[in-house]
Amino acid sequence: MRIEGKILYLEGELTRSTVPLIARKLGQLRRRTLLSLQSVDLSAVSRVDSSGLGLIETLRDGGYRKPLPIVHASSAVEDVIATFADSPLEMPDEPRRGFFSDGIVAAIYAVYHIMTEGLLTAGEVFFASANALFVPARHRKGAISEQIVQIGARGVPIVGLLSFIIGFILALQGAVQLEQFGGTPFIADLMALAMFRELAPLLTAIIVTGRTGSAMASEIGTMKVTNEIDALRAMGIRPLEYVVGPKFIAMTVVVPMLAFLSAGIGIFSGLIVSVFVAGQPARTYIDRSLNILSAGDGLLLLTKSLLFGWTIAAIAVYSGIHVEGGAVEVGKATTNAVVATTFVVVILNVVFSLVYVI
Repeated sequence: MRIEGKILYLEGELTRSTVPLIARKLGQLRRRTLLSLQSVDLSAVSRVDSSGLGLIETLRDGGYRKPLPIVHASSAVEDVIATFADSPLEMPDEPRRGFFSDGIVAAIYAVYHIMTEGLLTAGEVFFASANALFVPARHRKGAISEQIVQIGARGVPIVGLLSFIIGFILALQGAVQLEQFGGTPFIADLMALAMFRELAPLLTAIIVTGRTGSAMASEIGTMKVTNEIDALRAMGIRPLEYVVGPKFIAMTVVVPMLAFLSAGIGIFSGLIVSVFVAGQPARTYIDRSLNILSAGDGLLLLTKSLLFGWTIAAIAVYSGIHVEGGAVEVGKATTNAVVATTFVVVILNVVFSLVYVI
């Protein structure tokens, strides 16, 4: 078996003694490589038995990421396929190759494939987490509280510190600009709205992505490559409920709490700037902050943080569960999880902002 360009070449005999090795090599190929293939060339195949026929059917029916047409089969092989295959062999014309057009089609197909698999994974995570919540026997005793401490309590220092620093910088820059127009009392309005509507949920999501999302993806990826996931299934344990369920429930509880904490600390840092830099009374700052905020702002913060937390968990699980290979692939999956989560969270934040403003 070899790959040249975008064509998979099978050679020699496709029999029960050679097919398992070929299937193993195909399973080790990267997803991007499989999705880039255009056809399977059988011109060098001399003999096919039932095992080889099964491999050909699997390739043609999309068993390896996408359906692949069979081309250049010899008359003997074609007769075997036409006689015993589920459907007659259709020998397509050799497609005209264009690097630009083929690349666009492959990219669109890859994005579509990732989105559909990602949504399916998210649905499985929701279902497994609900089962883990209402059926405690499905996960290890104390796992949820342990994850709440790991994700929440141990994340408070970094969330608090970064929220204070960013809030302080924002308030300081705002004070410098507003002072030119005599608008220093509006520092309170700026900080309250900015923290509740934008900065607190976004900052919290990014920090949780770096701390928890990466750890979750690497943990699940390591379990996948060391066959621990298969071992759990062999013991009758559902991996998503046992491993992911407690983490997802903890994210649902903890991320909104961290977001509200971030908002509070950011507003507090604005109070320090307002009092000691802009010379405004603390009472004025507190009153304006309370007056400008509404229940809708709190609901927006809660909704954003919940959705961001679920997104972090779903992408981490998807990245980890689809790891194939060894330790290097686990590292790549972790990196991809962090990058993809950050991108999706920012896009979701933009959508929320547009919907809220419009």
